[in-house]
Amino acid sequence: MKKSFILTGTIISSLLAGQTAFASNYTVQKGDTLWGISKKYNTTVETLKQMNHLTSDLIFPGQILKVDEKKDTYVVKSGDTLSKIAKQFNTTVDALLKMNPEISNPNFIKVGQTIYLSGSVTTPVQKQTTSSVSTVSATPSENSTKAVNSSLADRIIQIGEKYLGAKYLYGASPSRTDAFDCSSFTMRVFSEAGISLPRNSAAQSQVGTPVSFNRLQKADLVFFDTDFNGTINHVGIYAGNGQMLNVSTSKGVSYASIGSSYWKERLVKAVRVIN
Repeated sequence: MKKSFILTGTIISSLLAGQTAFASNYTVQKGDTLWGISKKYNTTVETLKQMNHLTSDLIFPGQILKVDEKKDTYVVKSGDTLSKIAKQFNTTVDALLKMNPEISNPNFIKVGQTIYLSGSVTTPVQKQTTSSVSTVSATPSENSTKAVNSSLADRIIQIGEKYLGAKYLYGASPSRTDAFDCSSFTMRVFSEAGISLPRNSAAQSQVGTPVSFNRLQKADLVFFDTDFNGTINHVGIYAGNGQMLNVSTSKGVSYASIGSSYWKERLVKAVRVIN
């Protein structure tokens, strides 16, 4: 009985630790208001607007808001190393590097430097201490579905890559393959993979299943509010390793890092349309 109690307590503590790690983001639900969210997280509307670069009180279902910025970052102290920080937050050096692409040398970080943790914090590993703890394996059908989804995701990225270098043209027809805007590109790529999407980025953000940024997979759609006005106006295709395929006004169809200083603060939502 004593062993069971200790094991149960350990599991509960681990689950609570996992919830705390991911408590810094909140997905807006239908009927939510900034005022209601601020009360729920014991903060203010103005603080939420500042953390999320909002210029108005307008929010929309599926939008992901920062609600506690302190849990997203860590300020380097004397004696710190990336390895030490990774161990402290139960993650890996590679995961931290992906979230902080500005770090070119993993052996060199500066005191006072801000390290982004969001998307790299993981639930603590639970050690199996008794034979009474069982593991659940995926069924053959589940494994088959995952394999099909992975194959389709790779195909979507391959389709997108064949248009690398195509120029940007606002309002471009999805039937064109020499020029795109952001949403005609995603519409075209997914249509070639047999998936229909609406024409504009705001409408595309309402299809599929919302996913958190630390659960992104290849071929997920990532959405941005580049004007900080509460309106989605850009979309890209997540390609893995912190990269997305998108159409920019300066580079046309190209790769970009969603962890860069420009895109990271404008990222508001992600959805998965491959089920």
